[in-house]
Amino acid sequence: STINMTQKERAAFGFAGKSIIWDQVIETIQQMQEQMWIGAVSGNIKGEDRIHACGQADGVNLVYSTLLQFRQEALKLNSLTEEKDLA
Repeated sequence: STINMTQKERAAFGFAGKSIIWDQVIETIQQMQEQMWIGAVSGNIKGEDRIHACGQADGVNLVYSTLLQFRQEALKLNSLTEEKDLA
């Protein structure tokens, strides 16, 4: 599905090549995902605590997938190829 992007979002997410900031943000989110899912499925978490932990992990997943969607859409709008520019 197409995202309705603002010019600001298109400029921010539609950069060409590599970005140390983008790479670090994505890496940090991936680390958070891993830690949260490990916590959510651990044997010593029960009931409502597990539900809360799963909700937190799901929230991090939503942020991650939204950022990747914004990046892909901005690259398309800026006529940049995903293979070359999407890290």
